[in-house]
Amino acid sequence: MVEHISSTAVPVSTSPVAQCTRAGGWVFIGGQMPVDPAAGNIPPEPRTQVDLTIAHCINLLAAAGGKPADVTLAIVYVTDLNVKPLVNEAFMRVFGPMGPARNLVAVSEIGSGAVVEISLIACVGSILRN
Repeated sequence: MVEHISSTAVPVSTSPVAQCTRAGGWVFIGGQMPVDPAAGNIPPEPRTQVDLTIAHCINLLAAAGGKPADVTLAIVYVTDLNVKPLVNEAFMRVFGPMGPARNLVAVSEIGSGAVVEISLIACVGSILRN
């Protein structure tokens, strides 16, 4: 069974392909881009964009019954490679040294005003667990 997940803990992503889907113990969080809860739009600072986007992903993961340790792959797109160190720093802070810091970072057109888009894949069921 495929289930679409939403979370009221964070604003809706600005990405037109934003989604969170749970199926068979796996969760796919795709296309998350930042929205500033206070202003309701994309914040201008890249660091804030990165932090908000990761927080949005983690809130969706929690709504799907998962936690950061369940994440097996993170895919990150940026429009400016200068943001890559901010992304790596934020991932280390949230997921720790053994987390999905093996993120794939590439230049891509992801939307007006945003420099970062994040997708996560997590195993939240008993699949692959002892």
